[in-house]
Amino acid sequence: MKVRRLLAVGAGLAMIAAACGDDDDAGSAPATTQAVTPATAAPATDPPDTAAPPTEASATAPATEPATNEASSGSEPPVKIAFVTKFPVEFFTAMENAAKEYDAGDDTVEIQYFSCQTPSDVDCQISQIEDAAAQDFDALVITPMGTDVIPALDAAADGGLAVVLVDNDLADFTKKTAVAATDNVKGGQAAGEYVKSILKSGDTIGLMEGVRGVPALDARIQGVKDALEGTGVKVVIGGAETKCDSAQGATVAEDLLTREPNLTAIYSACDDPAIAAAKVVKDQGKDVLVVGYDGLPAAAQAILDGDMKATIAQFPGQMATLGVQAAVAAARGNTVEPFIDTGTELVTSDNADQFLQFQ
Repeated sequence: MKVRRLLAVGAGLAMIAAACGDDDDAGSAPATTQAVTPATAAPATDPPDTAAPPTEASATAPATEPATNEASSGSEPPVKIAFVTKFPVEFFTAMENAAKEYDAGDDTVEIQYFSCQTPSDVDCQISQIEDAAAQDFDALVITPMGTDVIPALDAAADGGLAVVLVDNDLADFTKKTAVAATDNVKGGQAAGEYVKSILKSGDTIGLMEGVRGVPALDARIQGVKDALEGTGVKVVIGGAETKCDSAQGATVAEDLLTREPNLTAIYSACDDPAIAAAKVVKDQGKDVLVVGYDGLPAAAQAILDGDMKATIAQFPGQMATLGVQAAVAAARGNTVEPFIDTGTELVTSDNADQFLQFQ
């Protein structure tokens, strides 16, 4: 299908936590949300599985085969979707490419793409939401920048658009049709079980938080703390948030290594700080295991190089595909699940070569 881009975007910006997000990215399973007309209310999903996932193996990884597109009858007009990402970095490019692949395979769907120049240009994203609401779109699939966009999303939903959030939830936006994102409770548990499998009583681990108070990022830390409870492993919290930023991650890692000269391991709620911590460890000649969360291609390379031990991967392509599917279903009057788990997978040296590009 012919794709029309409405906004030219800059390239080459560094990956931010939105891949994981310092602004509520990739939320854990939210409470049941209200469906927007034309979607009907969907039943609440089961709570996240608390069973420990296997170590050194896939933890709730999504299906590798793309789902079959649901085409409506040729007599129906195409479902028009506005697909809005934050800004053009590899994580969101992978999302857009997956949406384009879906679009190309379904002649009854038409997707237009929007993006901003930076991850914090909230006014830009608000304008894009308002433009989508003013045009004849049936649905909006969006990676929201933060709570400031909620009034615009409310207006879009009130105007009849099915609104599907991808990558991160906005708990206070109650008019969403669905959220397609990583279940960070399960991902945090997977990280915790892996860390537990490589540490022993008497070891010390430093935990590097992302943004305190963001449920998605807190869940990634809590899963490790829960897994290590009662194991005899000493848990030390970094003195400051990393905000999922490389430079701040390096500072927190240096502080941990200074405070805990016998540090055994470092775990970060985001990959960028983990990659920075691995460099600090290497520069200081220390033998400290580093584990991250996000599944950035750079983290996979660091694992192959022996600088990092593991990461928990997310699947931006799956977020886009499942998000678009939910939007199409809602626009056609079908029921959709309020939360769609897009999967996580443990990445180690055994499979890191499969994660050198986002999936």
